[in-house]
Amino acid sequence: MLPRVFPEKPLFKSKAEEKVFNSLIKSLSPDDIVFCNLEFTDSNNGDIEIDFVVMIKDRGCTVVEVKGGHIVFDGKSWIQSDSKSSREIFPASQAKRNMYAFRDFLRNRWSQGNIRTDWVVCFPESNVPDTGSVELPKLKIIDKSDLGFIVSSIKSLLDSHRNIPAPQGTSWLESAILNLKPIATEKIDRAMAIGNNYEFIKELTHQRISLLEQMSENNKYYIRGPAGSGKTWLAFEQARIWAEKGLRVGVIAFNRGLVSYFEKKSAELKASNRPAFLGTFHDYAKLIGTTAGTPSKYRNEEDPYADNLIEFASKMNLEEKYDAFVVDEAQDFMASWWETLLISLKNRENGKIAAFGDDQQKVFGLRSEPRANLAKFKLSENVRNSKQIAELAAPLGSEAIIVRGPNSFPIDFILSEESDAISKADNEIERLTDKEFWQPGEIALLTTKNRHPVHSEQANKDRTAYWNDFWKNDQVFYGTVGGFKGLERPVIVLAVDGFHNSEDFEDFLYVGLTRARDKLVIIGDQKLKKKLGLK
Repeated sequence: MLPRVFPEKPLFKSKAEEKVFNSLIKSLSPDDIVFCNLEFTDSNNGDIEIDFVVMIKDRGCTVVEVKGGHIVFDGKSWIQSDSKSSREIFPASQAKRNMYAFRDFLRNRWSQGNIRTDWVVCFPESNVPDTGSVELPKLKIIDKSDLGFIVSSIKSLLDSHRNIPAPQGTSWLESAILNLKPIATEKIDRAMAIGNNYEFIKELTHQRISLLEQMSENNKYYIRGPAGSGKTWLAFEQARIWAEKGLRVGVIAFNRGLVSYFEKKSAELKASNRPAFLGTFHDYAKLIGTTAGTPSKYRNEEDPYADNLIEFASKMNLEEKYDAFVVDEAQDFMASWWETLLISLKNRENGKIAAFGDDQQKVFGLRSEPRANLAKFKLSENVRNSKQIAELAAPLGSEAIIVRGPNSFPIDFILSEESDAISKADNEIERLTDKEFWQPGEIALLTTKNRHPVHSEQANKDRTAYWNDFWKNDQVFYGTVGGFKGLERPVIVLAVDGFHNSEDFEDFLYVGLTRARDKLVIIGDQKLKKKLGLK
């Protein structure tokens, strides 16, 4: 059996690398690991590129530097020649630098301490005699004639170390996979990593359809679950199913952003199968001839619009009323809003209401339970966020969460005072796009209190165009945590620049963290870092 290889199907930059890889996997055991083409940034040495990291059970790690073409040592320098040119190379210094950077990278991310580590240089297309070089002695060289014995050479080299004990067991190998697998995939084919994660999450989410079948005997129900549990997808599916049966359906949410998702999905359906109404509750209030106030004053505990809402709903004729309502973000609905919807049903007793919500996402103030005598069902699995993100957010919730998302990219935390969070978030956007090569459309920058200047400029001009731009997926999206509730992007840069109310701290943080599907960058102070348990 072959060793474990990450990424599973590596892409090689040269035939020389492919030759070394094939020799490695022939002689390694299933307990061993090969990481190919690791790339990361080191604070001291900048960008690091490692051809192979070989991890051998009960032995340790070896960083392998590969140099193809014709290699000679002229007594002073190593010269590499190919069909294009000849050039001086520095294989030993490059391999040593990579080894130290790799060792530091792991040490800062796991609890295993220093593992027995060494380096070798491979010349798979040249035979090199013993040159007597102090910097690159013969025992550190694997040339063309040695290639078939590369693993035994690496083992002998690791066994020669006596200052650090050989690692025992497999826990260090599993920890290495957890920390290195994301970057192994990330740099070779980021699009493939994102695509694989998306398909994995999509499959888990679509398995939820059976819940709607289970709830079909209930005219009115409330599905409650954590962020990432698939509630919004279920909400749309329920609306679609009811509309296909000929029911007049209204789909209502609190956030304009979430409504834009429903509008996008609805446009994919036949006109006859689309909801009769789709919008925020404030839109619905206008439709029936009154107002629910403004979202900016939503925190008021008193509901001065309740009487008017109920009065105008009571004036609706039968043709204007609905057979069913689907409500997302149900935790944000006020008591009068539920009564308004019940009155808006053609049949108050037998009309249908499907509500979806998460009590942990009450970022606009406390609201009572839905007052519509709803059957209740609880979800407990997070199927959307990566394992790293879901596990980071889980302690902020009031109930246990089962994490089912894929293993993905490590979480980055950038120290900053609240006053500098937005500017440092801008720096991270630049790093992500220029150094890590994320596409702008894969990224959203969210703030916890103040709008980013770009957000203010865009949203104040045309809110419809603002959300249409989000769905184009071609530019970095700027928003607030509250406004982005219910939505996601592969990458979130979360600028923690304060909170409107101290009691919002954990709920806003929980919502902000879980907007990232694959990669999360947090900008915050030392207190926040400690709160999240990050080192």
